[in-house]
Amino acid sequence: MLILCLFFFTFTAFSQKQNSLGWTWQNPLPQGNPLYSIRFSKDKLNGFAVGSDGTILHSTNGGFNWLPQVSPSNTTLSGVFIKNNSQAVVVGAKGTILTTADNGKVWSQKTTNSKDHLYNVVFSGETGFAVGTYGAILKTENGGNSWRIIPPITTEHLQNVSLFDAKNGIIIGQNGTIFSTKDGGISWTQNIEFPNLLLTSVTFLSSSEIIISGFNGCILLSEDYGLTWRKIEVFTQADFLSMCFSDKNNGFVSDSNGMVWLTGDGGKTWLPFNIRTNPKLVSMCFVDEFTGWATGENGLIIRTDDGGYSWQRLSEGGREDVNDLAFFDENYGWAIGSRGKIWLTNDGGNQWLPVYSDVENNLNAMSFLNNDRGYIVGDKGTVLRTNNGGESFGKGQSNVTEDLLGVHFVNEQTGFAVGSSGVIIRSDTGGAFWDRQFSETQNWLEDVDFIDDKIGVIVGDKGTILRTTNGGETWISIKSNLKENLYSIDFFDQTRGYIVGANGTILSTDNGGITWQDLESNLKTNLYAVAVFKRDELVVVGEQGFVLRSLDGGRKWEIQPNLTTNTLQTVAYRGGTNLWIGGRGGTILRRSKNLSTNKILKNLKKIPPTLTLKDKNKLPKIKQPRIIIVDDNDIPIIKKPN
Repeated sequence: MLILCLFFFTFTAFSQKQNSLGWTWQNPLPQGNPLYSIRFSKDKLNGFAVGSDGTILHSTNGGFNWLPQVSPSNTTLSGVFIKNNSQAVVVGAKGTILTTADNGKVWSQKTTNSKDHLYNVVFSGETGFAVGTYGAILKTENGGNSWRIIPPITTEHLQNVSLFDAKNGIIIGQNGTIFSTKDGGISWTQNIEFPNLLLTSVTFLSSSEIIISGFNGCILLSEDYGLTWRKIEVFTQADFLSMCFSDKNNGFVSDSNGMVWLTGDGGKTWLPFNIRTNPKLVSMCFVDEFTGWATGENGLIIRTDDGGYSWQRLSEGGREDVNDLAFFDENYGWAIGSRGKIWLTNDGGNQWLPVYSDVENNLNAMSFLNNDRGYIVGDKGTVLRTNNGGESFGKGQSNVTEDLLGVHFVNEQTGFAVGSSGVIIRSDTGGAFWDRQFSETQNWLEDVDFIDDKIGVIVGDKGTILRTTNGGETWISIKSNLKENLYSIDFFDQTRGYIVGANGTILSTDNGGITWQDLESNLKTNLYAVAVFKRDELVVVGEQGFVLRSLDGGRKWEIQPNLTTNTLQTVAYRGGTNLWIGGRGGTILRRSKNLSTNKILKNLKKIPPTLTLKDKNKLPKIKQPRIIIVDDNDIPIIKKPN
């Protein structure tokens, strides 16, 4: 990691169209859902990218800026084809086909009578084909306005389709499936099979030359319209994910190891090139031998202008998992995540500033006492602490090597951390030095919360609940009658608290954690974090982007619609729109509409309430990282044209 001149990497939130779901992406940008297909028109300006959760992005300047578009379907979208500068077609799960005639201002959903997942779509003039699961083939002859199902020719999943013209086409898929047609799909010929081989991409190089890529380093080349094939030796067993040719000679293919392979002789020889961070690029698009785009996990969009030798990021923000969020008020907050990442914000998350941590271990949990003092714990006994509001962090000596998963400080000197193999440690020196405490369990301990300086509760795997009434000198096991892992705990006051865990587990207590009641959520998904706002109002997050809210102490639950199905691992809630959720792939979303009408802040133990000082000179100052990070070890950000 280089530390040089004054520079900071910002996650600049753009003004996106607010939709009825009530959430705004803060990181990554323009959004963080996986993108499965990207296409640009020949003018190099007009482009679309599509992905999970109904994501449709549109660019009019070569990908330097993207705007989300409203999709009539929230299902996974797997393929996009640009017909011209105003018309495009998108396909996806459950037989979804969407068309636009105005560059995506309005998308209409077409009736297909198919429930199969469609992976790819391609056109030649007004004739188009879409292919998908269980041998699904759909055809249109009027530009996509109506579609009919082609009688099945196989039950194998079909991954890709390529057309040389309206009559000549080829389809590939699972278990080495290859079918070709010379009459526009009236009849199909099965060329040859490669058993147990998944074929992923196919392209016509000429009327007779066809090239295919697939798993296990497979490149197949035919020079007689698929009558015979020869395997090209590329000296890799990596899975090829996406292939694109800009002309008959120049081609590009991505693999599962994060490499991009280039050919200049029509696929007869290939050379690999590294991309920083080795991203899995699932879709590539080249409009000439120099200019191309690719997409991947966590909303990643990259571009090359030198034929794939080097790549720059068009998407912004970190893609490391966000493991914990904390907010002092509606403006000042912190986020931590994998690979030692720390961010701070002064404006409610519109801009996240990376903070130098001097560690590479995953950071899992934090506890902020006030706007200045905070503590972070992570893998391999990592402990960090700050007394300047997160502008910089120093290391503490934990004296353990176990992964630390939860932390709570009861005052500026005394704090507790818990983690793998039942480890419990305590510090009475403000996090500088720690001592191991006796633990009667080897189960992983996931979280810890204290009601006051004496009474605290720890939760962990296999239904583990431990309680202390003497400031951690001894811990007593509380019977839960649960086998599910418990991941998070939060108390509102000295009596009311909540625990969440695996398989939809939600527990509550009204006696400070002495006994716990099971609140049935009717969910089977894992729940990873809980934030209590008022005695009976709490928000819970978990797998598949689930966000739950209860206004009556857990007797009834409302599932909040979300923009993502990414796993959510943390939540910070301070009332109204001051709700942030974070999780896998750098996900940070903020609420753009109120969950509740009454905004009454509680006196949080972990994070003090909003300041109400009248003297503006005494308000928290703007935080800036003390050490500026100029190289975040990610793919370089592209320099946008003026």
